[in-house]
Amino acid sequence: MHQVILYRDKGYKDPVNLTYIEQSLRSPQARLVNRTTLIPQIGLEAYQCRAVVDWIDIHLELARRTQFWKLNERIERLTGRKEFPEALDLAVGNTATKYRLRVQEPDFQAVREVLKDIERQYGFVAPAHITGIEISIDFYPVTPSEEARARMHGVLVRHFYPTTQVLRSNRMWPRFTPGSIKKTDYTIGRNEGDDSLDVGDRMTPGLDRPALYGSTYYVGERDDPRAFWRIQNKGLDKQNIAAGTRDELPEDKKRIRIEVTLGRSGCQEIGLRKFIDLDTLPFTRLQKDFFQFMKPTFAIVRPGGARPGSAAVKRKIEEYRRERFLNAGVLGLQIREDAKEQLRAFEMPTIRRLHRRNRTKMPAKMRTGTGAYGTMIAYEELTRMVERALAGLQRKVRREMGV
Repeated sequence: MHQVILYRDKGYKDPVNLTYIEQSLRSPQARLVNRTTLIPQIGLEAYQCRAVVDWIDIHLELARRTQFWKLNERIERLTGRKEFPEALDLAVGNTATKYRLRVQEPDFQAVREVLKDIERQYGFVAPAHITGIEISIDFYPVTPSEEARARMHGVLVRHFYPTTQVLRSNRMWPRFTPGSIKKTDYTIGRNEGDDSLDVGDRMTPGLDRPALYGSTYYVGERDDPRAFWRIQNKGLDKQNIAAGTRDELPEDKKRIRIEVTLGRSGCQEIGLRKFIDLDTLPFTRLQKDFFQFMKPTFAIVRPGGARPGSAAVKRKIEEYRRERFLNAGVLGLQIREDAKEQLRAFEMPTIRRLHRRNRTKMPAKMRTGTGAYGTMIAYEELTRMVERALAGLQRKVRREMGV
C-alpha cells in the first residue's frame, strides 16, 4: 500500500489521502512478465462523466465585404447571444471578407442556422471551415465534496498520458499554476542552463513537485497548432481576469475537468476541416490520441543476481520509479525513462572504452518495453468512462447537426 498526500494550495492546507494498492500482473506479454502495477483506490462509479464542446472556431470567407457588427446583429437576432466575429482582412470602412467566429458552448443547430443566414446575405467563397475546438471531460462527484474532487484531480494528473513525444520544448513540460514554490512550477526538476545536469534532475524524484489539487495542471503550449491540455478543479465560471469578475459555482456544479484545445493541425488530424465534417466526426476516437490514461508497472526484483548487490541496486531503481510516479504520474515516469536513455548515450563512449580495455563484450540492450508506452498498461476503467462520455457527446453533436 502506498499513500499520497494531496494538498489544496502552497500553504499545504486541507490534506486529502490518495491510496494506491500494488498488485502483481498476470500477463503473457514479455514486457509485463514479473511486474506489478499500482491501482488507485477511487470508486469511479461515484462520479458522473460528461463530455462537452467548450468552444469552436469557424472561419468564414464572404463573397462581399461587410462590417463585423452587422454579422453580430444577425447572430444575436438568431441566437440571443453576441459572439463578436473577428475581422481577419480589415480594410477601408472597417469592412472585411474573412472572419473568425468563436462560438462558446455551441448549440450546433443554432450555428447551422447562423451560417445559412450569413451565406444567404453575403455568400461564401468557400464552405465554412474549422481551425480550432476545445473539448472537455467533466467529472462530477455524485455526492459533492472537495475531498472527492481532490482525489479525482490527483488520479487524472497521475494517469493522464499524452506520451512524451508532445514535449518538444521546455514550454510544453508538465507544470501547474499556482505552484507550490513559484507562480508556475514544473512537476519534474529541470536545469535549463546545463544539459548534463538537466538529465540528472529529470531522473531525481527528490526534486519533483506534485501538483496541488487546487491548481491547474498543464501539458503543452497555449496556441499550439496540434494540442494543449489542462486539468483543473473547476469551482469558478465566467471568469474575467481583466475585469476581476467571476461566478462561484454551487457545490453540485463543481467538478474536475480535463480539456484539450486543438489547433488547426489537431483539427485536421481528427478529420475536422469543414463545418459539415461535424456530421461524421468520430468523437470516440479522441480518447486514444488526446484523452489517454495509463497505469505504471514495476519489476519484481528477486535476490540472486549475477553480481553481488545487483538485486539491491535494481530494487532501489524501482523505488525511485515508484516515487516518481506517485509524485508526477506516468508522464513524469516516462520523462525519467527518456532521461535514462539520454544519460546512457552520454556515457556510451566511456562504457565502450572500458569494455575494450577489459576485452569484454557490450551487453545486449534490452528491447522489451521500449515502445511509446514502455511497460505501462491501459487504465481500462477510466478509459471506458471517458469513451462513454465521448460517445454521448458524439450523439448530441450529430443530433444538433441534423444527422
